[in-house]
Amino acid sequence: MQLDRLMVKTMTRIARTGIAGLRAPSPAEGNAPAKAVKGDLRGSGSWANEWAGARSAIARAKAIAKPAKARTDKGAMSADPIPEGTITARPLMSTRDVKLHNWILDRLEAEAPCCTLHVGVALHSFLTAATAHDGFDPLNGLAADMLIVDETGQPIAAIIRENTPNPSRHLLLIDALLDADIPIVDIPVRPSLATLWQAISETLPKA
Repeated sequence: MQLDRLMVKTMTRIARTGIAGLRAPSPAEGNAPAKAVKGDLRGSGSWANEWAGARSAIARAKAIAKPAKARTDKGAMSADPIPEGTITARPLMSTRDVKLHNWILDRLEAEAPCCTLHVGVALHSFLTAATAHDGFDPLNGLAADMLIVDETGQPIAAIIRENTPNPSRHLLLIDALLDADIPIVDIPVRPSLATLWQAISETLPKA
């Protein structure tokens, strides 16, 4: 640590007085001001380079003088928190849902071109829960299978399929949408396209 402190002091002196400041004045010189040497005239750019080098050296010296634990903690914070190869992709929709999505999208483009269709939209994206507190959030984990949005970004209707494996979460989803006055269009197990579009068209803005 004594060597580290000596390095810091030396670099600080370089930064303040320049390289010439390290040379002790001779007895003949005393405290008389140094005379400019004709061949030693230098431009401002060279002095700027010396200052930049001195600052860099000081920064390195301070980094070396820091305790090892502090450097280790800092390095740990900058490490990637996700181990490589642990994240994989999964289908956003089933093949059947892709066909249904494309069919609804084609009808929207023809009859309501101002609207867009989105898939797998978390309720947090377009709803706000005033009762969320102390780590409890009623919207956590809830998502609409499809969501129709108008040209202003306002949700027009949520198209949802029954959550058979988890009926309680399905009821929470419906309750949240109803509380927010978002129209719900249910996707039956065996949907009739004509009946489904009739329900969707009733939610669309009128021309």
